Amino acid sequence: MKQQNSYRVHFIFSVDKRARINSWSKELENMFGRSSSEVQGIPYHEVIPKIHKGNTDAIMQAIKNGKPITLKAYPVTSFCGKSKATVRVIPRKVKKGKVEGADILISVHPSCAMWKRFKQSQRLVDIGKISATFAHGVRNPLNAIKGAVVYLREKYASEKKLIEFTKIIEDEISRLDNFIAQFLSASVSEGNLSEIDINTILKKIEVLTSLQAKSRKIETNYEYGYTHHVNINSFQLEHAILNIINNAMEAMPLGGQLSAKTRSDIRSGTEFAVVEISDTGSGMTMGKQNDMVVTSNAKGKGLGLFITREVLRSCGGHLEIESKRGLGTTVRLCVPTYKNG
Repeated sequence: MKQQNSYRVHFIFSVDKRARINSWSKELENMFGRSSSEVQGIPYHEVIPKIHKGNTDAIMQAIKNGKPITLKAYPVTSFCGKSKATVRVIPRKVKKGKVEGADILISVHPSCAMWKRFKQSQRLVDIGKISATFAHGVRNPLNAIKGAVVYLREKYASEKKLIEFTKIIEDEISRLDNFIAQFLSASVSEGNLSEIDINTILKKIEVLTSLQAKSRKIETNYEYGYTHHVNINSFQLEHAILNIINNAMEAMPLGGQLSAKTRSDIRSGTEFAVVEISDTGSGMTMGKQNDMVVTSNAKGKGLGLFITREVLRSCGGHLEIESKRGLGTTVRLCVPTYKNG
């Protein structure tokens, strides 16, 4: 029982002596969609179901008697669907023992269905906040980078390889700036869909990441098979693939081998263009929480994998991951071909 309690979720609020809400925890704000300021001063039973002890209001009884009340295995239906909770009502006293209100703690085991849905929604909200903050904050550094690239291009105009890279960087800066503008007003599934060759995208990524791989002593092998075109936002697909390749390189800090292959594959009557990326890194422990990919990678929050998966889902594709500790990782990005659209 002690182990089970350690995984409980606590919903906390406080009331005055007339059982009007004084404070309202963040968990309750998220669960009911009402902020603490919105519910302040409202009788608690107008916001959540009244908490009973027998035929009486448990909160008012605790305030009246000045004694704590604990209700075990209390049935709740609005916090986490149909579940059981432990409810503690603790009178809040001032000088001379006078009761001015009560603090209420509702402990619910998080295995209930609504809590799982809540956690999934909260994860998406958190990702949205992080992404929006990043999108706003990245624009000034982009302008600085663009200025530096222009300077390098003009100063070393005779260096063909350098000019090739500066052209790629300038193009990517412009595309990223446009993407940020679209991102702040649209969802991942909206805007700028086009018929593209997935091999063209991967060849560009091969050039873009070549210096990074060399500096990390990573041997790369790219194989380009035949695939029909796909209908997707090219910028989003490019960075979905880049997320996986960057993860693969991060998994090989002491060097290793990275391979990327493209091919066509038919599954359940649908043809997919497949990008398969493998590394010889340490591998990772895979799991799922609330229909979301979770990894044991301590360096990040798994946002790259999540974003990649959402990009693929937006066009009817999917992400496949095979990984074991010490045996490396293989990731397949599957995008339905244009002829199926």
